[in-house]
Amino acid sequence: MTETVWIVRHGQRRDTVDPAFHTYADRIHDPDLTELGRWQAWRCGRYFADRNVEFDAVYASPFLRTVQTADEICRETGHVFRLEPGLGEHRNAEWFDSEPETAPSESLAEWFETLRLDHDPCVIPEFPEDHREAETRAGEAARQLADAHEGTVLMIGHGLTVGGVVRGLVGSTEGVDAPLCGLTRIDSQNAAWELAFSGFVDHLE
Repeated sequence: MTETVWIVRHGQRRDTVDPAFHTYADRIHDPDLTELGRWQAWRCGRYFADRNVEFDAVYASPFLRTVQTADEICRETGHVFRLEPGLGEHRNAEWFDSEPETAPSESLAEWFETLRLDHDPCVIPEFPEDHREAETRAGEAARQLADAHEGTVLMIGHGLTVGGVVRGLVGSTEGVDAPLCGLTRIDSQNAAWELAFSGFVDHLE
């Protein structure tokens, strides 16, 4: 069984700083990272590489901003990553009119050399979902991924992902913080999961 789970939220997304994004975007609900966002993701990768953190598996939400974050990290650490829809964005009906469109997996694999497409999804999100439903499916995905590996697993997603994974493994979101490219770590202690820390951002200073 997995001993340690790391969770990383994606870096700064373009539509939060560019008011005109919706006028030129191919997929208005699937923004890419800004230059700052890529730097934040790169700094996450350097944090892990400088500490020789080895991952037995890396998984990311299929949204472009999380895929870019995963790619920046993996290019620094020498790992590859796979897509897990269960770690994806909250299908909030107040944000979306329908299932948000993301780039085809095959296109993402062409764009990012560190991505592998040999993983069958653990959980497929359904639209719409309330906050608890979204946390529940992210937690279920996390449990399945943790059960499938030994050692250390990295999961890269959204603010919702951080809380969902922690709730799914630990049983509570107490102490959870999810700043952009913040680091959260959960450790298995005596057959139980414990939150070591959440929202760590010293690597971004």
